[in-house]
Amino acid sequence: MDNDTKTHCTNCGKEIPSKVDFCPFCGAKQASSTDSEVENNENATEMKKGDSQKKPRKKWYKRWWIWVIAIILVLAAIGAASSSDDSDSSSSSDESSATSTAKKNSSSSSSSSTSTSVRKSVQVLDSNSEDQLAEKGETNANQIRYGELIKSNDYYGKPYSISKGEVLQASESKGVTTLLVYIDDDTDQLFEVAVRGKTKAIEDDYVSINGVLDKMTDYDTQSGGSNTVPVIFAKKATVVGHDDN
Repeated sequence: MDNDTKTHCTNCGKEIPSKVDFCPFCGAKQASSTDSEVENNENATEMKKGDSQKKPRKKWYKRWWIWVIAIILVLAAIGAASSSDDSDSSSSSDESSATSTAKKNSSSSSSSSTSTSVRKSVQVLDSNSEDQLAEKGETNANQIRYGELIKSNDYYGKPYSISKGEVLQASESKGVTTLLVYIDDDTDQLFEVAVRGKTKAIEDDYVSINGVLDKMTDYDTQSGGSNTVPVIFAKKATVVGHDDN
């Protein structure tokens, strides 16, 4: 049995033994197995080169380094925006703090002034007996005209007395009774009297006051206007009569 493998002539195509170098029919030279392998390897190499050359390039958005650059740019923009917001917030906070401090200082100054005013008046009030206040207050009331009292605070801390004044209004708040009192039946000569604690005085009562002058205050009239009136601190208001008319 013939074990030789068969192949075909590369020229005439007839079946011939695979190991012959020349075709017995047409005489054409046949490629050896080594040459065939070399040729096949060359063909395979050429095919790989062709495949490599034909391999498509990656699209730009599929390249990793582009995305890294994009992320860095985005983070930088966010950082810049955040820095700007922090700066604006800090500026706003500084302005708000400055305004708040100014308000506190103003309020503190006003409160301090009022506190000082009350303290001095209270000290003078407490350092004199009722008889001394009445005597000194009556003397000052006779010497100082009402028109002079409302011009300045030069008389702050001086004893002052009202022998008979009529109560126009009376109100109580935080342990202090506030009376609006006018004298000599003249509503233009009006005093605000701050009396410690409660008092029996009501509207249209006649009262006697022995106290100490404090700094002036603004009084809102019933007609909607405002008047500046002297203030008297007193330990008590003695009711001496009532206006029945």
